[in-house]
Amino acid sequence: MESINTTVDQQQQQTEEQEQQQIVSIPEPMSPITKLGGWEFYKTVLKSPKKVIAPMVDHTYLAFRMLCRKYGADLVYTPMFHSKNFATCKVYRKESFSTCPEDRPLVVQFCGNEAEWVVKAAKFVEDECDAIDLNLGCPQQIAKRGNYGAFLLEKPEIFLPIVRELHKNIKVPIFCKIRLLPDINDTIKLALSLQEAGCQLLTIHGRTKEQKGQHAGIANWEAIKIIREKLSIPVFANGSVVLYKDIEPCLEATGAQGVMSAEGILANPSMFSGLDLPITQIAKEYIDMCLVYHTETYICRSHLFKMLRSLFDYHVDLREKMGKIHTFEGFRDLITELEVRIESGIQPEKMLTNKQKRELKEKEREDELKRQKMDTTEIITTTTTDDKPNTTVTETPTTATTTATVST
Repeated sequence: MESINTTVDQQQQQTEEQEQQQIVSIPEPMSPITKLGGWEFYKTVLKSPKKVIAPMVDHTYLAFRMLCRKYGADLVYTPMFHSKNFATCKVYRKESFSTCPEDRPLVVQFCGNEAEWVVKAAKFVEDECDAIDLNLGCPQQIAKRGNYGAFLLEKPEIFLPIVRELHKNIKVPIFCKIRLLPDINDTIKLALSLQEAGCQLLTIHGRTKEQKGQHAGIANWEAIKIIREKLSIPVFANGSVVLYKDIEPCLEATGAQGVMSAEGILANPSMFSGLDLPITQIAKEYIDMCLVYHTETYICRSHLFKMLRSLFDYHVDLREKMGKIHTFEGFRDLITELEVRIESGIQPEKMLTNKQKRELKEKEREDELKRQKMDTTEIITTTTTDDKPNTTVTETPTTATTTATVST
């Protein structure tokens, strides 16, 4: 009887050992894909870029990217794409994204608030780009309604899983683009958490999400420097780089590895070259690029408006005419007409920009308030003078003595 029990105990022990072995042999969760990252990637693949074109919705499509590369851009981003739309809609992907072998190095940017969709979207382009960027900086109302961009900055429970999943499942490195939080210490914590989650390069826009449009102000380069010093990954500085002469001061002030420009590049795509070229020449070259790299005319027109804005302030009729043109040939003819006017030396009266109109209206309002204040002061002074007792001197006929009579 004891031998039977012993045999049962031995069998039970062997079964437990086998189960234990099976538990031990369960494979570990999938580790991140082996790939270059951080400084090694920045230097060997990106070739240490300093001049970077920002992701701009409806603007940084292939033709514009190639024009910017021609004039000195070291690295270019695509427009921001909506991850769920990109992952689920073939038409959206086809209309939004195109590239070519010369379009490198290239970063594709996505927005979103669900890791599943951002990863699926990135999978479609991971073989055609050098990095994927997660947008955490868009301050527009559409981003607020969609719960993405800068409106995720204070929601680490949403954006950190996205970065981790991208880092684990996508072949190329993951970048992030952020804005400042009101408290610099909170922004430092944010940046460090992104780095720990797998972000390999961080772009910091030196403004908060509230600083936009008329209230944008000057970018806080000092804040970028403070954050950069806490990180161990490369950093791009974004904000207030609108002219070629702004590049070196920004790099010196922030210590960043590169500068990213948006508004300056839209106004002058040749800005990074440092060349002083006629903007009409650049505009015509852009039209050529649009013909080589299929571009819709409405996108081309939008770029031309931004490039030629300062000239259109003097040639308002041509600006209005541009809005009615729908062919590349028409765009080119209009620019030629603009060049002829400039060469003739005849400058029509400049039309005020909307900003100048607002400033003029504000000045007129201030002048009116000053005038009203002066009028009020004069009335008060006159009234006070009339109310004061005054002294008159009269001579009494019967005597030579002069007496003072107070009039009331």
